[in-house]
Amino acid sequence: MALSQRFSDETCDVVHISSLNVEQTYPTVKAERVKTRYGEIVLLSISDPQSLSVRDLSPALLKVFLPKRFATVFTDADISSINGEQIRLNLIYRGLCVKTNTHVFAIE
Repeated sequence: MALSQRFSDETCDVVHISSLNVEQTYPTVKAERVKTRYGEIVLLSISDPQSLSVRDLSPALLKVFLPKRFATVFTDADISSINGEQIRLNLIYRGLCVKTNTHVFAIE
């Protein structure tokens, strides 16, 4: 496979968590632990059922950095299970908590 095709296959949008739709279910495709200048965090690749990929009319793939507090929630075994497609999880964005000003999520 040509480099340009592999690059195209891996290219997706990185979005801020606040741009996700409240109460929308986003199927999790891949999870990885990454190191940033702020520390270790979890990067989720999710499928956006409301937007379609221009290339093949499948749901668009988005990447979202979860808040740092979720880095300890996901174990290495959880990440391996997600990536090995042994478990299917959905990320649901619940919105912004007005008291604490934090983003609220659910995993089902």
